[in-house]
Amino acid sequence: MKNLFSSSQKSFFQTSANILKVIYLSGFFILIVTLGYYQIFKGDYYSKRAEKNYVRLMPIRAVRGSIFDRNGKTLAYDRAIFNISVIPYQIKDSKDALFSQISKYLDYDLALLNKNYKRNLQNYFSPVDIIRDIDKTIALNLKEKFGDLLLINPQPQRYYPYPYQLAHVLGYVKDASSFYEKLKKYGYSPLERVGFLGIEQYYDTYLKGEDGGDLVEVDAKGRAVGFLGKRIPKKGKDIYLTIDKDFQIAAKDAIGKKRGCIILMNAKTGEMLALYSSPSFDPNLLTAGKNTSKFLSSKHSPLLNRTIQSRYPIGSIFKPFLSLVSLEEGKSTPYTPFNCEGQLELGISRFRCLKHHGQENLFQAIAHSCNVYFYNLGLRSGPTLIHKWSEKFGLASLTKIDLPYERKGFVPSIAWKKNHLKQNWYAGDTLNLSIGQGYLGLTPLEVIRAFNLFANKGDLVTPHILKQISNLPSGLQKSINSGVNKENVLIIKKALRQVVISDTGTGRTLNSLGLGIAGKTGTAQTSGKSHGWFLGFFPDKEPQYTICVFLENGGSSYNALKVTGSFLSILKEEDLL
Repeated sequence: MKNLFSSSQKSFFQTSANILKVIYLSGFFILIVTLGYYQIFKGDYYSKRAEKNYVRLMPIRAVRGSIFDRNGKTLAYDRAIFNISVIPYQIKDSKDALFSQISKYLDYDLALLNKNYKRNLQNYFSPVDIIRDIDKTIALNLKEKFGDLLLINPQPQRYYPYPYQLAHVLGYVKDASSFYEKLKKYGYSPLERVGFLGIEQYYDTYLKGEDGGDLVEVDAKGRAVGFLGKRIPKKGKDIYLTIDKDFQIAAKDAIGKKRGCIILMNAKTGEMLALYSSPSFDPNLLTAGKNTSKFLSSKHSPLLNRTIQSRYPIGSIFKPFLSLVSLEEGKSTPYTPFNCEGQLELGISRFRCLKHHGQENLFQAIAHSCNVYFYNLGLRSGPTLIHKWSEKFGLASLTKIDLPYERKGFVPSIAWKKNHLKQNWYAGDTLNLSIGQGYLGLTPLEVIRAFNLFANKGDLVTPHILKQISNLPSGLQKSINSGVNKENVLIIKKALRQVVISDTGTGRTLNSLGLGIAGKTGTAQTSGKSHGWFLGFFPDKEPQYTICVFLENGGSSYNALKVTGSFLSILKEEDLL
């Protein structure tokens, strides 16, 4: 075969190949020399660095969104606290001696240091808080004395400037590590903070923000020797509530040390203006984990939000609802009379009234809270119709307020008693139900929402606390029609006004406030002292506010009236209404 390349071309290719060989051999020689240098001459240096250095994530917690009242007053915010931390890897051989020295230096409980260490330990290389919320000057003195063995670890901590007044509305914040086994399935990390109870829990997703951190390489003494990356934390969103801080303060002052609650609601929109449950607690202590036993072990259950979590018999507060049932079903008219002789006889039983009222129509019976009148209405209407309309009124159903752990109330029925108690329904059960007793149990919020029908022309509002998130409105304001005849609602509304303006009305002590109040008193019998109730709205011609005052074992509705008068007097004197 004929040669395709000339002699000059062969010479060029041979020269190029030789050059490439030299380049490859030179590179390989340089690589061998470099590896030899680092392994032979620098091997000890890098061996020690690999042994003693490690990567540490220095977490930077996000600032949680603040919470404000309807007027922009701050109700909850993050403040900086100073914690003392250690790196487990760094003190692995000196922990006991170090903790002993710290304990003596600060006169701090050694057992508590060890407890904090075990509780907050996440891994061998991350900071572990052993003392939380320490004075800044003391923290600096500790750092100066113990040097690199300790870290000053500043962190945001939740603070509530009006703790007892707003505890049940707001809730509190804790580290997720405290309840990590329950929270990890929701995607929380142990180092995150999470809201418990109240708005802090319900809107935690908006409030919490996103934690950040620095990824650094450190030596055995905890000193940074390299920076590997940074994630900037994102602040949570601020939240504005419908609650008025001054209303909450007034509610706490009015109810004092009594158990119960005060609710004030915008009659047209369902906005919660005041939602106070007594007794209350200090969320600052729960957030910091200090002196919590008095709240957790108290027989009066201060952590219980009585506005939404407890069911009670409502007594005579049920009478306006029964009146509406009877009118809707044509079982009576406003002027249908019943004669009260102080009791109603049913077989061998006697069902009593507080007084001998004589002949009463609807307006008189509501004003005087005549039991005998409503015994008769109940017998005419029957338990099936009462139960059906109770559901339409929103009784025994969740109000869907934006708070966690709301409890559903209960209105008994023939089927329920048959299925659950294996008993028949008797006429006596109907009489008890007719005056809000027997098996009936409702939450104060359920009751005020239903009672607001009389203020809002038969429409049911949705109670809510959120006003807006950042600058976006909540979109929660809505109402639904209950299906009742508005003319019948106006009849009951007129009767409720008589409760306050009549010289013999059970709520006449409130007339002197001059607010145009209409409402109903209620005394509900229970195993201990009776519960006291007052439900009302004002001004009667064009209602703006609906109020509920409930006293647990308060004795009678008279005491609830006194608290109502005190609360509204404070609001009026401070020009808040």
